Amino acid sequence: MSAGLIAVLVLVVLALVLVAVNLAMRRKGYSIPGRTVVRCSAGHLFRTTWVEGGSLRAVKLGPTKRYQHCPVGQHWVIIRPVREEDLTDDERRLVAGS
Repeated sequence: MSAGLIAVLVLVVLALVLVAVNLAMRRKGYSIPGRTVVRCSAGHLFRTTWVEGGSLRAVKLGPTKRYQHCPVGQHWVIIRPVREEDLTDDERRLVAGS
């Protein structure tokens, strides 16, 4: 097998894994990929763009954790996605404008 063919196969496998992770997160009720509601470790809620496979504004720590700037508390912190169905009515109103 040539190096070029191996590289293409690796890219195809990586793409399939990313699609599978995104589908699994959707099935669990998270709005990934897209504008996702997240909660920082200090408890602040906000929306951020969450796409599996990489980020220019965050350090990925697995499929459900990132190290990112929290615009609410103005700090760098670990964030996790939140299922919108788990939010209270007040929390939904809070993130509706973000």
